[in-house]
Amino acid sequence: MIILILVLIIFIAPFVINKVKDDTKRQKYFKWYIFFFIGFCFIVSISQSSLNSLNNNLSFKNIFGISLDEKETVADGFTIEGYETVINVELDNKVYVTENIDVNFYGSNKHGIYRFIPYWLEYTGMDNKTIKRRSNILNLRAVDENYTLDKVNKKARIKIGDKDLIVYGDHSYQIKYTYDMGKDPFEGFDEFIFNAFGDYWGTQIKKPKIVINMPKKISNSTINFYTDRYRKNNINDLIDYSIDGETITIKGKDNLRLNGSLVVDIGLPEGYFVGGSYTYGFGSFFLSMLILGITGYIIYMWSKYGKDYEKRVPTVEFYPPDNLNSAEIGYIYNRRKTSKKLTISLIIQLASKGYIRIDEEKGKRKKDDKIKITKLLVKPKEVKKLNDCVLEKRRIIVKKMRDVDHNLNEKETSVMKYLFKDNYIVSLGENIDLFLDVKDNLVKNGYVEIISDNTKDIEKKNEKIKEDYAKLVEEYNTCYENYTKEMDEYNKKRASLEPKTAMENIVYSKLFEAGNEVILSEHKSFYTAFSDINNNLESVFKKKVYDLDAKSKKVKARILNLIVIILNIISFLVIEDLDPKLSFIYYVSFGCILVNIFFTIIMGRKTDYGEIITARVKGFREFLVTAEKEKLEALVEKNPHYFYDILPYTYVLNVSKKWIKKFEDIPMPEVNMGNVDYTNGDFIFTSIGNNVYYPVSSSGSSGGCSSCGGGCSSCGGGCSSCGGGGSW
Repeated sequence: MIILILVLIIFIAPFVINKVKDDTKRQKYFKWYIFFFIGFCFIVSISQSSLNSLNNNLSFKNIFGISLDEKETVADGFTIEGYETVINVELDNKVYVTENIDVNFYGSNKHGIYRFIPYWLEYTGMDNKTIKRRSNILNLRAVDENYTLDKVNKKARIKIGDKDLIVYGDHSYQIKYTYDMGKDPFEGFDEFIFNAFGDYWGTQIKKPKIVINMPKKISNSTINFYTDRYRKNNINDLIDYSIDGETITIKGKDNLRLNGSLVVDIGLPEGYFVGGSYTYGFGSFFLSMLILGITGYIIYMWSKYGKDYEKRVPTVEFYPPDNLNSAEIGYIYNRRKTSKKLTISLIIQLASKGYIRIDEEKGKRKKDDKIKITKLLVKPKEVKKLNDCVLEKRRIIVKKMRDVDHNLNEKETSVMKYLFKDNYIVSLGENIDLFLDVKDNLVKNGYVEIISDNTKDIEKKNEKIKEDYAKLVEEYNTCYENYTKEMDEYNKKRASLEPKTAMENIVYSKLFEAGNEVILSEHKSFYTAFSDINNNLESVFKKKVYDLDAKSKKVKARILNLIVIILNIISFLVIEDLDPKLSFIYYVSFGCILVNIFFTIIMGRKTDYGEIITARVKGFREFLVTAEKEKLEALVEKNPHYFYDILPYTYVLNVSKKWIKKFEDIPMPEVNMGNVDYTNGDFIFTSIGNNVYYPVSSSGSSGGCSSCGGGCSSCGGGCSSCGGGGSW
């Protein structure tokens, strides 16, 4: 569960916070995230020992401890008929252990037993202080038996038996190993604590016996027996023991029902144990130092590539800085704004500039309302030249009589193939001159036949032709005069309008790619403008406003932090060989994750221009929010269209409602922008957004886990640190 919470905190939470669009909210959420993360680490650190102790005490009392009733706890398929442990203790706290286990197999498909021996033990000494101690397990073996060795949940496991052989009935096993407990950790006294048998077997241990051969006499020493490692469950009254010189023989009384550990605790005078090896490793220490080094490197990267340039003070701006359009302003203010919102603001900007009008067509129901957008600046259709008009009156109909052969020259062959590539009979108007160049030879030699030809009549210029020609010229002059007038009006109106920006041109062209009027909900491809606008903004402003080197370093920092997390897991959960006196290093290396997350988040930065333009944009927004009526009236007097010119910017800066409210008592001119209500909050923006067409996408063993073959459900052979065993 703790690992799951850590994944949530370390990976998912920063990702979600980073996606929040509003800068103020994102900073607020990040502060709460830091607070929660520190609190979580603190709670885990102060409660880890007490939780482990509570868990183990409950487990011993209810599962692994003693039972004073007559009912036996029997595992599936085997019983332990006798268990003798012989312990030879050396002065350097090195223990040579021999375990003789008599097992009766009554179940089918049993191959043998397995035994777990922990590297780490946590227990309470005579001073009532709980310590954590690591031992080395050496030369673990089974005598005269097939066996395999591996490591499970920080315990050495010996698995005795042959998978191809089934055992049944009585069978005796002998396990030997050296348990190097290292230097004596106690101050003011020495103490020998040994956890015999292991905490869990799943069956009663009958005839438990322990023989301890101490290196020196132990007169005047206190000896206690517990079923737990925290001196809670004392069972001295259930144990018989005798001392003969350096040898202690321990047996359980008849009323002892033991199915788990028997902890022998011998109090000894200070200096009883001498020397001892260093049983801790340097793997976790090395990884922790590597983690610190990586964290230092991330901080260095931030100081060089991610530390923000000088922050500029926002300056008051009455108009958008640098004449940027609304999409550009929105992108600079908050890059995370959706391209849809930025694109819709450009539609309003086109209307405010006079290029389009936006009308709402009411339907029978509210959801049937449609948005119609009309092009206001329509270029007149060009008039053909007079000669082209005259040529349209000429016609020759020609029929192909025979195929091309070698008697025709290259030009004649080319004309024949061009004219008759689709049909045998063609009507020539546009290509008359091309045909007349080769007509004589083609007709003379029977390659073609002319069915109809009015060019001769035109050439004769008879009276009828002259009248038709004069009429044609008159009609043409009238048409051309109207065209010239319309073009003058078009050019005059175009000159009066503020030029469209590149992104406005994208939206404008996309709107009217199929005509001069468009129903937005029926436009099947306008939605593609969103990605076009986004790509344009990214290509123009990404490098200009945002420091791409800092962005690449941010990605690198994320990868490095992932490595730090993996190293922490390996150090704390896999290797875990750090001396408990240095356990604070675990917390330091774990805290590095938090430090790395913090510096990774703030790694991104703007360019110097980005800081300048962002300050100006914020100053512009601040004016839109705080502008007084008198100042707005002065701006409207100078530019009557001021309200509509600024409206698209207020939308992308999230202040449109406040902006509209400021103009409730300020008269505004009538505009040819359509019948939609531009003073109704965000209605026009949401209405356009809801009307955009989008394509519909189609969807198209013995009480244990199987991987251990026995033991408790944790697959670790009993409790998290105490060992035990079972059958397989």
